[in-house]
Amino acid sequence: MDKEFKQKLAEIVKDNAWYMGLGDVSRATGISQTKLRYWERKGYIKSKQGKNQNRKFSYSMLIKAYQIKLFLDQGYTLAVAAEKAENKNNTLKLVRRVIFDRFEDVATYDNHPAINLGYFDEDKDKLLYAVIYDDGTQFKLVPAGTEKID
Repeated sequence: MDKEFKQKLAEIVKDNAWYMGLGDVSRATGISQTKLRYWERKGYIKSKQGKNQNRKFSYSMLIKAYQIKLFLDQGYTLAVAAEKAENKNNTLKLVRRVIFDRFEDVATYDNHPAINLGYFDEDKDKLLYAVIYDDGTQFKLVPAGTEKID
């Protein structure tokens, strides 16, 4: 993958540069606008808004709000649900970082889609691939310089 493109894409995803209005978040999650405003006042979710502008929620906040709703549906209190959702969001941020730090390219391995995760070792002798099968993902080490892994 082109290094400049990879860096820009990582920036966009890192900053969650996709925003939607309160009504959009409400429709997507099934959470009333009143509840979303309340959760925001309590500090459980956040929006960006300038003077005389509508609330704009990041995609990350949409996911967090939906996670809060799911935890509430499981019987947790709002405070605990928000804490659990925050913990899940932090985990997702770490996963996203690993993926963007390591993603190099898409290939095929044994007729299955594979993600090139870059060099496995400091000597740059082997590449690590995540191969996606119907029943799950497996990791494969491939000698560096192998033109075709299929």
